[in-house]
Amino acid sequence: MNEEQLDSLYQHIAEVVVETIPEEWSQVYLYGEVVEGSQTAYFYYYPEGSDKPIHSHDIPELFTVSELEYSEKWHRLVDSIQELWKVFEDNGQEPWTNFTMVFDKIGKFNIDFNYEDLSKADPHERKTIWKYKNLGVIPKSNSGKKHLEKYLSTLE
Repeated sequence: MNEEQLDSLYQHIAEVVVETIPEEWSQVYLYGEVVEGSQTAYFYYYPEGSDKPIHSHDIPELFTVSELEYSEKWHRLVDSIQELWKVFEDNGQEPWTNFTMVFDKIGKFNIDFNYEDLSKADPHERKTIWKYKNLGVIPKSNSGKKHLEKYLSTLE
């Protein structure tokens, strides 16, 4: 697989995320998912000087960013993630189902790919566990708490 092509795609994905963030930030946690027939993405970022992450889908509510502008950037992000998945597939690599990309404003970068079958997985459960593992966020909803308790019991 062409490392330069991958690096370029990683860079492009990070650039789309950064263009979407309407304020100074210190770190980003991006979740991307591609399964047959669907794909999704969301990210959390830490505003500069804050330890409280902001969910990407909250940007239009919190800032003067229109839903249309945010939606266009989100679709560019999802398209870029789909393109990354296609590069893996076209190069005979096992297609991943999701990944977590973490990067900061000085250029430190990490990406972890996951290959688990998501066909029977509950999206709310996946997001709850992802937020806990990556951001340390404890869910407030009863269903989220149950998902987290179930996950934590598998670690014991």
